[in-house]
Amino acid sequence: MNLFGKYFKTSLLFISFALILSFAAYFFPLFNKVAFFVVLGLTLVLSLEKLEYGIYILLAELFIGSKGYLFYFDAGGISVSLRIALFLVVMAVWIYSRLKTKNLKFKLDRWYWILFVFIGWGLVWGLVRGNSFQNLFFDFNGWLYFAVIFPLVDVIKSREQVENVLQIFTAAITVIVIKTFFLLYIFSHNLEIAMYPLYHWLRQFLIGEITLMSSGFYRIFFQSQIYVLIGFFILAAFLIWQKNKDKKIITRYALLATGCLSSILISFSRSFWVGLAFGIFILLIFLIVDKFSFKKIIKIGLYGLAILIISGATILIAVKFPYPTPGKISWGSMLEERLADLNEAAVRSRWDLLPPLGREIVKHPVLGSGFGTTVTYKSSDPRAVQVNPGGIFTTYAFEWGYLDIMLKIGLAGLVVYLLLIAKIWRLGWFWGHSGEWLHLGLLLGLAALLVTNFFSPYLNHPLGISYIMLCGVIFSQFKK
Repeated sequence: MNLFGKYFKTSLLFISFALILSFAAYFFPLFNKVAFFVVLGLTLVLSLEKLEYGIYILLAELFIGSKGYLFYFDAGGISVSLRIALFLVVMAVWIYSRLKTKNLKFKLDRWYWILFVFIGWGLVWGLVRGNSFQNLFFDFNGWLYFAVIFPLVDVIKSREQVENVLQIFTAAITVIVIKTFFLLYIFSHNLEIAMYPLYHWLRQFLIGEITLMSSGFYRIFFQSQIYVLIGFFILAAFLIWQKNKDKKIITRYALLATGCLSSILISFSRSFWVGLAFGIFILLIFLIVDKFSFKKIIKIGLYGLAILIISGATILIAVKFPYPTPGKISWGSMLEERLADLNEAAVRSRWDLLPPLGREIVKHPVLGSGFGTTVTYKSSDPRAVQVNPGGIFTTYAFEWGYLDIMLKIGLAGLVVYLLLIAKIWRLGWFWGHSGEWLHLGLLLGLAALLVTNFFSPYLNHPLGISYIMLCGVIFSQFKK
């Protein structure tokens, strides 16, 4: 399985070009609209030619686009994201192709169907309970991405296509790593001519966040860095289990793994760090179950430590590069600020939310309260305080991922979702334990995602949902 082939090179070029165009669209709003429809038109034409191409474009946007607004179109006061539009185009072409062939039968694992029942229930129950339609729509919107499982299963039917998808994925995480370091350099050196437009582009197009910490370090965070976290474990699995000893190939994988780890560190996301730690713990269990000797486990640990040291050194070089004059950073307080400060606003806000969220969940614990259900609480987040004096904040979206799912579709819905994931895990483990390094890497990434979801919602978001579906589709190819 080659992650750096033809599709990697092509995707690297087009993803980079799309980001440059998106940045240009910040300066020229009309260009944003034009680019939006050009991408849609191109996707439609290619999908009609071969639905596989439309799936690749859809996945490429998911891997790189964070919240999906790389380009968007304002219609009637509502911003239609490129992600939603691509979803509609691909689904429409898939339905058209099914109707054209008069093939309406579809075979899918029963746990998907059961989960769909609970998702439908959450929608209907939310409407019956009178939840705000706007809240209900945007809350339910992410779960709609489960519909992509239908064209995915229809299209991704060979190992060659799996390899193509993974090459697109590898290109995307490569771009994210480069983008992370580029922004870190710009902001750590106070290049004001670039800082202002880049910051506002990232915020306006919902691509990411840049935050100046009290230590003087700029935190660079993208929602799509979840794929960098997953990518790190896929690359690590290759380095550990792949029998290929070609030094050039190993160096390429090791360099990207180092870049991925650097991006995770630069994100200063506690959720990602917890996911990283848990993934490493599961990796250790895999090594023990796979009967690696103690000496070999220690050797792997030392290689991991070397990658960590190189990642830290690379970050230091990017921040302290002497031209132009870099800003001052308090290195001593940087990690302490993020790890030890449990009274920091984002942490306090999460804990402030727990009691009222819990009280709302117990009202309908088994079947949930439906999509669009809101909770009102007093937030310590400065942004909430700025908008609402006193910090009284009402929202339908919560950082506690599993509790969010429980509130909307109940404990029963959450259990069904976890059983679906368990079924996918079991299938991946069967082949991974049989020597497939890719499956082990995907499972490690899945473990990291599941733990990250405790503190940052991904399993109810297209980014996490798509990864769950991809794992299922990829593992099923090895079953045939």
